[in-house]
Amino acid sequence: MNRDRIAEPLEKGILRARHNVFIFKDGTSRFDATDQPLTHFYPKEMGIGFERLRELGYDKDVDGNDLTNDEQLVEMKHQDVILNRRGAEYLLSVAKYMDDMLVMLYGLKPFYNTVTIQDLVGKLVLTLAPHTSCAVLNRVVGFTDANVGFAHPYTICARRRNCDGDEDTTMLLLDALINFSKDYLPTNIGGTMDEPLLLATRVAPEEVDDEVHAMEVVGSYPLEFYEKTLAGALPSEVKMELVESRLGSKGIYGNLRFTHGALINAIRLAPKKSYYTQLKTMEEKIDAEFKFMDMLDSVDKADAAKRLIMSHFIPDLIGNLHSFSKQRFRCVSCNAKFRRVPLAGKCTRDGGKLLLTISKGSIEKYLETSTKLAERYDLDTYMKQRIMLIKEEIDSVFGSLELNVEENRGQFNLANFL
Repeated sequence: MNRDRIAEPLEKGILRARHNVFIFKDGTSRFDATDQPLTHFYPKEMGIGFERLRELGYDKDVDGNDLTNDEQLVEMKHQDVILNRRGAEYLLSVAKYMDDMLVMLYGLKPFYNTVTIQDLVGKLVLTLAPHTSCAVLNRVVGFTDANVGFAHPYTICARRRNCDGDEDTTMLLLDALINFSKDYLPTNIGGTMDEPLLLATRVAPEEVDDEVHAMEVVGSYPLEFYEKTLAGALPSEVKMELVESRLGSKGIYGNLRFTHGALINAIRLAPKKSYYTQLKTMEEKIDAEFKFMDMLDSVDKADAAKRLIMSHFIPDLIGNLHSFSKQRFRCVSCNAKFRRVPLAGKCTRDGGKLLLTISKGSIEKYLETSTKLAERYDLDTYMKQRIMLIKEEIDSVFGSLELNVEENRGQFNLANFL
């Protein structure tokens, strides 16, 4: 709920419904996609003709030859993006809604005049990372069947992301300029997150996350690189041209080379959807991850399991257990919150049933997985004991599943009381 209880014009809601467009809390319409860094592409693969690309400033291929056909490799301009078709189709609906709004609500001429997603080529969009408040200005130059959003590493790092499969959002520029309002934003904590409060119109490589400064820009590795790998040297000991070495020069924006040839149709023939998103449960995802690790000699499986347990599972288990004892109660009918159960044993507002806001399942969801990983890779005694102590603490709250009915008779635990 915003501070002054301001609502947008009702007509906008009617027009959105006409085009099956949904609204975010700030008045904009957007879609999310997993980031995929890209520095070069073939026009043919991205559903755009070379003639249209030339109109957008792509007059040369990667080798400096004139762009004359769809099968020449071109270097991506660092503020251009390639949308997945599903997201592009949605933005097409948003564009049609925007034109209706301009004509019917504001009495202006339509701006986008779109019929197919090809009409979005050359249009400006805003991209934004979750939990941030500075959007990045980008231009659409193509489309992909892959369930990702292709963008230059500079742009992805400008969103404060680290290029490793994060998910960011995209919205039409005009949508944000007209429909966004700070007055719509909720007053609760986090109300201004995921909002384009600021707009970066120019992405300067010197100012983005410095992770991309370590990206190699060479066409081949020197002999020294292979000699150092045999010696087990640190990466910092190998001298190689990086983005960092070009900062402050004109060479920072182009001629970013790559070591392995880019095959035409390589993206089209690659998987369209991440296997991670196809797996349903966290257990399935973790099992698939470690099955893959088991195939690689280069991975220290025990160390990977230990890091996962220590950095994610244990903090989650302890945090949820701590929250359980301090949780509030919620009425299933009116959603009223109570710090403690009323003496009446039900909601004092409408007599509705009260439920816990944190369940047992959410607390121990990683316990079994942690135990299995510790046994699977025979982790050290300390790690196994940490997991065992957490299990005992959970059992002290909910009661051990190993105790039979006779042993539990007449005994109460915290879960019973709550």
